[in-house]
Amino acid sequence: MIFNKNKIFITKELYYTVKFIKNRIIYVPNDELKRNQRIFLKAIKRIYYCKVNTLNCAKIHSGKKWILKLDIKDFFNSVPYNSIEEVIKKVCLRFNKNEKYPEYLSLVTVNSKLPTGAPTSSHIANACFLPIDKNIQSLCSTFGVDYTRYVDDLTFSAYNKETLKIIENEVKGILHFYGYKTNQNKTKYISDNKQQNILGLVVNNYKIRLNKDFKRKIRAMLHSYCVFYSDGNKDIKHLAWDEKRKQSLKGYLSYIKHVDCVFYNQLKEYSKKLSHKYFVVVNF
Repeated sequence: MIFNKNKIFITKELYYTVKFIKNRIIYVPNDELKRNQRIFLKAIKRIYYCKVNTLNCAKIHSGKKWILKLDIKDFFNSVPYNSIEEVIKKVCLRFNKNEKYPEYLSLVTVNSKLPTGAPTSSHIANACFLPIDKNIQSLCSTFGVDYTRYVDDLTFSAYNKETLKIIENEVKGILHFYGYKTNQNKTKYISDNKQQNILGLVVNNYKIRLNKDFKRKIRAMLHSYCVFYSDGNKDIKHLAWDEKRKQSLKGYLSYIKHVDCVFYNQLKEYSKKLSHKYFVVVNF
């Protein structure tokens, strides 16, 4: 690899732009590199299926007395290089690309680490973590504890706090053995007399629903959309709407329909009121 100011070159055509966002280093692949990574990602997904359904994760923990949340510190940088090599070798072997193994390895790593910003990093990290997931799941089954993981967020639930304290100590030991550490200031115990939030979904009392902050955000987006596209009602205080932002709203609405039908129907009624006021149709 060649380093040049804020760019990292794999080849002349394939490179990252390095950005610093909220004290994090983000490696933004150029279009050609991203295209190649996405092609290779399809091959990885055919060997390692690691898709996580947020609604199913939330259902697993709904109605529990106690929830424990752990966060893996510096997750992508903590994935051992030999684990990354093992995953890439297995994919190349499956598709008879053994001779190109070094090229694919350099395509998805920077300085022997998974770069934050590459479309392949999350899936490779998940694939590398599968043996650890099995160990943790086996431990939790012994204690009657439910366990889910979304990238670097580990969630456990049970009916008493003492069991979860045992799980916390044991899981930290497993993670340490494999070269990972938890972010201690992000470790949380949440009882059912407080809002239990799992991946943006509230799971108290066996009911799955979106949290209030997210609901306010979506209502504000709908209002902003109608104001921007209304005839003669444009307000410079509202953000401009381009195709990317419209697709973002469409994605949110699809997600809401999947996880919270009650709120989805409320939004439909709200959008009707906005339509009458601004003469703008919101397609659901």
